[in-house]
Amino acid sequence: MNTLPSLFLNDTIDDEIEAFCASDPEYHKAKQGFYEIADQIEKLTDPSLYDAFEKSLWDYLYRTADLYYLYGLGLRQEVLQAIGGQSLPL
Repeated sequence: MNTLPSLFLNDTIDDEIEAFCASDPEYHKAKQGFYEIADQIEKLTDPSLYDAFEKSLWDYLYRTADLYYLYGLGLRQEVLQAIGGQSLPL
């Protein structure tokens, strides 16, 4: 599957990513487990406290993922420089 054109030529990338994730059994298992535990926690606490916790958790996880991605881009830059001796824009 060549997904590169879909990144630039249409708005279906979200659907493609969701389908890709849904095809992974471990993702489905992790998602189901998360929602089961989240539901239990929400029932034990005040809904506004749970919402604040969940927002904080997702902020943390998204920022961590962003930093891992940026770190990987830096590594790629170093590898390309070592191979070709040139600097390429990130």
